[in-house]
Amino acid sequence: MIVDALSPIFLIMLFGFMLSRLPLSNLAIWSELERLTYYIFFPALLVMRLSSSTFDLEDFVELARVIGIALFLISFILASLHKLIAKDHASLSSVYQGSIRFNTYIGLACIDALYGERGLITAALCLAVYIVPVNILSVISLSMNKDSKAKGGYVVIGAVVTNPLVIACLLGLALSASNIQLPDMVESVLSILSQPALPIGLLTVGAGMKFITLGAQGWQLLVSVVAKFLIFPGIVLVTCLVFAVDESLALIVLLLTALPAPPSAYILARQLGGNDSLMANIITVQTLAAFFLIPLWIELGDRYL
Repeated sequence: MIVDALSPIFLIMLFGFMLSRLPLSNLAIWSELERLTYYIFFPALLVMRLSSSTFDLEDFVELARVIGIALFLISFILASLHKLIAKDHASLSSVYQGSIRFNTYIGLACIDALYGERGLITAALCLAVYIVPVNILSVISLSMNKDSKAKGGYVVIGAVVTNPLVIACLLGLALSASNIQLPDMVESVLSILSQPALPIGLLTVGAGMKFITLGAQGWQLLVSVVAKFLIFPGIVLVTCLVFAVDESLALIVLLLTALPAPPSAYILARQLGGNDSLMANIITVQTLAAFFLIPLWIELGDRYL
């Protein structure tokens, strides 16, 4: 059942991978499609879902507690074992990004297939809680590298306040909290713009998969897969059980934390002096592994939450 629901998502990604390798394909086209999805289509989807929904403060607090504890523990574990994971901070920052960040396109497509409209609304709230601390932590991890371009607090602030997903989440939550009803024309425009978000997002994920020479990266790749698909979602599952988090919230946040790293992690690593070749390989390996491992976490969530 779960595999049947998720298989089309990964087939679309495979289709994007194959399309991008055709002789007629142009790298610039995929880059622009990704930019459109990241800056226009996806923010429109988030604003529309959040602004038209009502949330309890208790839900927000529960999500913040679970996500905060999980991020703290995974950060502590990786920081404690940094000498065993990587000898340089550039590689460690890539492993760290691969452990805490997730591909929103894949996540929302999976949630839409499994839980429908209500699941997407809950996922949008999760994104509103999750995106800001993850962006801050990612930039901080990159700034620890002596050759990093991420020195200075202004880089951290800039990475957050200019993130279109952060802006969309904050705008959607503000509209929801203020009970402001968007004009019908605006809602229609947002609805149209949001429709390409998931299919084009999945195609660009597939197109972005690439293997750069692995070299001596095998150990870091293994650590990133274990941290992303075993340790991090495991912490989230236990935390949800300990605090008796509402089942619908717990299932969504568990699925999101069991997703592969996003292409934006590669862009951030390349721009701020991280190990971008390692980051590219982490994204590709995790995306391939996700097809087999995401259904396992959904099954565990359905059984224990």
